Amino acid sequence: MKFHRFQIAAAAIATLLAPGIASAHDYSTQTRVEFVLECMKTHGGAYEYLYKCSCLIDEVAQKLSHDDFIDMSSIARYSQMSGERTGVFRDSDEMKDARKTYLGIIKQGEKACFINSK
Repeated sequence: MKFHRFQIAAAAIATLLAPGIASAHDYSTQTRVEFVLECMKTHGGAYEYLYKCSCLIDEVAQKLSHDDFIDMSSIARYSQMSGERTGVFRDSDEMKDARKTYLGIIKQGEKACFINSK
């Protein structure tokens, strides 16, 4: 009888939490850790940025699927590199739009997480 009540309670809790869980995209732990470490490094490695950068990746995950995040963050990174081979990331209108969208999402997340842009 106790086990049956536990199942009902667990099902009720899962039902209540499901909309919040479903609304966020699922990023791998590795992706989240790499993002936070890079973000912290960008901001001088201060410990407070552990929380701020974790907040930022959560904000980004609300707006982009994991695959879109990987694609758009790669475009943003490679478009900053010099050289002929990386020109494909700088010259295409599609790439420019993806970079602009990604940087806009980052900017919004930084604002929400109290991160001063560099």
